Amino acid sequence: MSLQYQEDDRRFYVQDNDHEIAEMTFTRIGKNKATIDHTYIDPAYRGQGIAERLLELVVETLQQENREIIPLCSFAVKKLVQ
Repeated sequence: MSLQYQEDDRRFYVQDNDHEIAEMTFTRIGKNKATIDHTYIDPAYRGQGIAERLLELVVETLQQENREIIPLCSFAVKKLVQ
């Protein structure tokens, strides 16, 4: 297994040997807010901490942009709202 974490304009995603296995999408709203909209992990890869790592990357990116993060997907709500 060779996981590669990558980013594009609205999501972080993970590839294993050129096969996309996971993603977390986000939407920037105006200049100071963003939502975390969706998390998907291929069932064969669940339970390996991939979603947690994606969340760390998204949160770090949005915090560097000084954005308030509004979690919408159930995974992000569970991890960020306590």
